[in-house]
Amino acid sequence: MALFDESQVEAALAELAHTEEVTERIRRQGAEASYRTSDKNKLLSVTVGGQGEIRDLTFRGDGYRDLAPAELADLLVKTIERARQEVRRRVLVGMQELMLELPSPVGGLAEAGSAEELVEELLGMFTRNMPDDGRELAPPEEDGRWR
Repeated sequence: MALFDESQVEAALAELAHTEEVTERIRRQGAEASYRTSDKNKLLSVTVGGQGEIRDLTFRGDGYRDLAPAELADLLVKTIERARQEVRRRVLVGMQELMLELPSPVGGLAEAGSAEELVEELLGMFTRNMPDDGRELAPPEEDGRWR
């Protein structure tokens, strides 16, 4: 007697293929993301990519030359950080939207409020059911989620 019938195996393979397709779209969306911002005085524009890398930095005019070195450094740091925070926020929102297409419990990752929470939940999915003291693995909860 087989543990799973052919239709269950086909359904699982179809779900896996769909999960792989959505995962690839999430990866591609993150790699293609970018955000451009300027400081309040429009002296500097910064473009960052989905990983927070600086893709472009442009000074407008020569007003930045009147800034003291510490002021210019502060302007650079704050403008770059604002761009990085916004691109992270946008990538997370896009990922959450795509994750809603994934089967539960993986689709539950869409509820993460920050990139840090998302990483923590992903790590937990792979480790929370793995006791390190030699005990047997715990079964999933009634809702199918591994605790």
